[in-house]
Amino acid sequence: MGVYRQIKDKFIMKNAREDWASYRDGLTDLVLGLLEAADPASGRVLIIGAGRCNDIDLRRLAVRAEKVILLDVDGEAMEEAVLALPEELRRKVECQTASVTGISGDDMDAFCDEMLSFARASGRELTSDTLRRHLMTGLDGLEDKLVRSEDDLGGILQEESADILVCSGVCSQYFSSLSFFLRSLIHSLQEVLTDVDALEQEVHARIHGMDDIVIPVINRAFCRAARKAIVFGNEFMPDRPVEGAHRCIEDVRMHLRPEETHLLWDFNRAEGIGYDMLIQICRL
Repeated sequence: MGVYRQIKDKFIMKNAREDWASYRDGLTDLVLGLLEAADPASGRVLIIGAGRCNDIDLRRLAVRAEKVILLDVDGEAMEEAVLALPEELRRKVECQTASVTGISGDDMDAFCDEMLSFARASGRELTSDTLRRHLMTGLDGLEDKLVRSEDDLGGILQEESADILVCSGVCSQYFSSLSFFLRSLIHSLQEVLTDVDALEQEVHARIHGMDDIVIPVINRAFCRAARKAIVFGNEFMPDRPVEGAHRCIEDVRMHLRPEETHLLWDFNRAEGIGYDMLIQICRL
């Protein structure tokens, strides 16, 4: 198993289905209300970053909607969500394995493996300068793959392909695996590096810049793909902004004049971790 797959596995919340029940019900109620207003007879719902659908009730959506489209980089997770449905509802769900950022799972596999190989080959001769140059060159390569315009997403987010589009708890995850890997790599080498904090800050700035590039583009593509409304859900932490989530909140407020409400997301009850989710409803 590659290191990127191991990182992805670390992000799986084993108790998510149980812990997220209240948040899932609230978000699903909101989406179903919008769907009813948009098209009382049928309607199509597109879920971005659907994964295992622990944060939205796929069964209730499939009962009500004409079609539910799941989009995620993790095809196995979506398949797991669909297989949990009664057989008669599965035909109403379509899974699309794709990345909205432009960086695929294979790209991340290659990046992580190459960085680890470089660090291992360098051994005790590794310096902060040589690692910095190698990391930044690798990040340049990833950044070259980022979407730069709505047309870059035309193949997976087609014009007016859904009545309601939902993107909740996703923007903070666009580069979370990349950030986790880089922090872990840098700290694992702190015995031979002289400026771990500075290097970590530089890497964080690069990821911040990648969010700045893709989030406005992705959000405009969402507007093109949705006919009636978009639901954004992001972790709302004004005192300690969550990267990606904060950038999306700002962009939506600047360009889409959303209605806003809040839901509590019991993310990990055992560890007492929860989020105030800002739900931004953008009627088109």
